[in-house]
Amino acid sequence: MSQLILISDSNDLRGGCFVCGAYHWDCTVDGCQPRGGNRPGDVIHCKICNTVYVVEPRDGVRRLRHRPDA
Repeated sequence: MSQLILISDSNDLRGGCFVCGAYHWDCTVDGCQPRGGNRPGDVIHCKICNTVYVVEPRDGVRRLRHRPDA
């Protein structure tokens, strides 16, 4: 069964998926970085257990940042 988990920063996933511990990711953006670097609103998906992580800032406010690769 898949789950939806809100995280404040994709760096939270440096230890692997919270549910199964895997490091097999699929992302909605090019240059997915599950160990940090994604923007608020990005979605990271574990390919093993189908858990979905949505990057949301702690205060709930999405901020636009300039990304040099954009």
